Formats: sequence, C-alpha cells, structure tokens
Amino acid sequence: MRRVALISDIHGNRIALDAVFEDMRTQDVEAVYCLGDVVGYGPEPMVCMEKVIKACDREHMIMGNHDHAVVHEPIGFNRSARQAALWTNKVAKPGALNWFGRKRRQWAWLTSLPTSFTQERALFVHASPRQHLEEYILEEHTKGISFTGEDPQLLLQENFELVDQVAFIGHSHRPGLITGDDYSWHTLREMDYHWVLDERPAIVNIGSVGQPRDMDPRSCYVIYDGKEVWWRRVEYDIEAVRRMIISNSALDDRLGDRLLDGR
Repeated sequence: MRRVALISDIHGNRIALDAVFEDMRTQDVEAVYCLGDVVGYGPEPMVCMEKVIKACDREHMIMGNHDHAVVHEPIGFNRSARQAALWTNKVAKPGALNWFGRKRRQWAWLTSLPTSFTQERALFVHASPRQHLEEYILEEHTKGISFTGEDPQLLLQENFELVDQVAFIGHSHRPGLITGDDYSWHTLREMDYHWVLDERPAIVNIGSVGQPRDMDPRSCYVIYDGKEVWWRRVEYDIEAVRRMIISNSALDDRLGDRLLDGR
C-alpha cells in the first residue's frame, strides 16, 4: 500500500489545512485521503473545499455529519453548530447566477460524497463503522461510560464486528486508538504517536485538522502505510483564524475562542 496522509474535521479552517499540507511535504506522502467535515464551524469553507478537491484522491473522500448538515438540515446540532451550518449553506449553495463554474462544481462534489470506503483490510468512515455519520466512539466507552444511555460494551462490540484489521475515524476531534481484544484506549503520548498494526483489530481516531478537542490546539492528522500509523501534530496561526471567526457576524465567537485551548 502507498504511504498516505489521512485528514478529517477541517471545518473551514484554511490556515490549519495549509499548515498540514506543508507538513505533509516533509513526509514522503504519496496520496491524501479525507474522512469528512471539510466544512462547518470555520470561516473559509469554500477555499477548504477547493483545496481538498485538488489534493485528495476522488475515490478516497467521504462525507462527515457537518457536510451532510450543510447540504440538508442541521438537525440535532447545538446553536453554534447549527448557525454555522446554515451560514455555510448560504455561501456554498449555487444560486441562479452561479449555477455553472467552480461553485456549482464544489456543491456537486459536496452533495455526492459517499460515507465510507475500504482499501485492503482497512475501513474508512467519518464517525463509526456501524453508523458512518453521527455515532461517537470515545475513550469514555472503553471505561464503561456512556453519555447516551447505550451499553458502551455493546457499542464497542458491534463496531468491532465490522472491522477486519483497522478502521479509521474522525468525528470526535480526539485522536487515539482502541484495540479490539480488550477495548482499551491508547493515548498519543502512551504510543509516542506511533502504532504498529498486529493481529488485533483496531479503531484509529485520526484527530482534527481544524478544531482539535484533546486539549492540544495543534492540528492533527495521520500517516498510514498499510502496516503502521503515525500521528502528526502541526502548529498554525490560531489567532488569525480566531479573528476571522469573530469578525464574521454569522459565526459564534466561541468557535474561535475554543481553538486557543484545543477544546
């Protein structure tokens, strides 16, 4: 398998995306795969779509829940996320005067994204193997904790039943890895940002490019070569993105403030 970079949860953060692409140039990456949520939350959805379309393999890009919400309806979103999704729909959806050209092409791409793909023994989805768009797989589940009332053991069991060797996910913006033999969560620090795949199935969260939530504000992405996984953390100009969000009256200021702490 080629040495590929996996990105997810860009969320309209063009400055973070550019920093990640710059880091990739030092890593001998042969292709880029995107696991969704290119838009939502952030101030530059259109340019992020264009950059992802140009950089990624067409057959290796999938839809995230925010992409879906922008195309359809942001049901179940909190106020800030809903507000951002509705604004993104307004700026991204072609009108009568621009139904042809770049905007039309970007919208057609966004609306036609699949929700998963497989390659060799790897599954790639946005959220979880059994529910591609919405379900969270969290560290808390490995500790017997559920925020929805669902049995966390059953949640992990049913998801791992759909994993051959490895599944790559995003969605929670919290990078890490769960092993399928003991349902243990492995942190980046514990793994030293590197994991060698073995006979145990694994679910790998690749983290977020544009809005990390593991208390590390740096962008996060993954490199994968079919045998090993490396997480990369990349610094970017967070304050510049924060100012762009605050200056946009359609976006909640808190979406910018939270970038400072990675939360």
